[in-house]
Amino acid sequence: LPQGPTNHSQFSGKWFLVGVASKCDYLREYNHQLEATTMVVSASEGKSLAISTFRKLDGVCWEIKQQYHSTKAQGRFLLTSRSSNVDVVVGETDYSSYAILYYQKLRKISIKLFGRSVRVSDAIVGKFEQRITEMNMSEDFTYYFPTYGESWLSCCSVQRGLSSSAPWDTGNVPSNFYIHVWN
Repeated sequence: LPQGPTNHSQFSGKWFLVGVASKCDYLREYNHQLEATTMVVSASEGKSLAISTFRKLDGVCWEIKQQYHSTKAQGRFLLTSRSSNVDVVVGETDYSSYAILYYQKLRKISIKLFGRSVRVSDAIVGKFEQRITEMNMSEDFTYYFPTYGESWLSCCSVQRGLSSSAPWDTGNVPSNFYIHVWN
């Protein structure tokens, strides 16, 4: 994985998931169901990053909270879980318009393109696609997320009716992984 610089305060804020490249079987099978996804990053104590990911699914807004723990290498983070850890690397960013992040879990790599707005320039998409090629992936494994505009997220930030029932066994969810659901 590449090693990139990260200024935690400049990296903080709202990021829209623009695209992902991954050989994940789930994405290959269900890529037609991708929904707009937003990540809100804030610097936390110890130079870790607190991540809240928002996405709407079947009319319900989901918030997933995670902690990316800093490592000794600049721009590298560790997302811990009970099953296996995920190495997260900020490979490239200009802080103001885009970020390319690499995620590695059990020797499998995914590359994600985030933008400060729902759309990024063709030049940035070109950089993303170049990074995909460098990781020996092709467009067959690249998926772009729908752009509904920024207003779709208002459901998450306005409504705060926490649902008490999760549709899965929460006993297997890592202790640093929180899921909030709003109707």
